[in-house]
Amino acid sequence: MKKIILILVIIALVAVLWPKKFQSSPGFVSAEAYQEFEATKPICYGFEYLTNREATFADAPGQSLCFGYLSR
Repeated sequence: MKKIILILVIIALVAVLWPKKFQSSPGFVSAEAYQEFEATKPICYGFEYLTNREATFADAPGQSLCFGYLSR
């Protein structure tokens, strides 16, 4: 019985911590598009990793990985 519970816990942790891609910043956009992005942006509850840091500094949209729960 303990093995089954342990396996279920491990499966749950893997499912929660599996990296999920999402757009974390809009890049260079108009004020209206920025407001719309801020109102509807996804939120990562966990660890967030920005994958295109150099491009984001050049006003490209931020692409991130979320290790945890991603709320849209």
